[in-house]
Amino acid sequence: MSAGVASNAAAVRPVPDLGKLPGETLITRRQLSEISSFALITLKVWAKNGRGPRITVVEGRPRYRVRDVREWMGAA
Repeated sequence: MSAGVASNAAAVRPVPDLGKLPGETLITRRQLSEISSFALITLKVWAKNGRGPRITVVEGRPRYRVRDVREWMGAA
């Protein structure tokens, strides 16, 4: 196996299972995109316009609490 193939395989991350994570767990916008199937840009625009799940800012970066994502997805 070449080094390029190995690095690509390592980049694949599993999609978090919201049903198994504690409600206080924080996920990234990219993870939310993978879970919800909404594009990253859509989530960014929604956040700017006050839509989508509540954002928690950690060290200047947006994060989403699993409990807020569950609530948001249940309301949709």
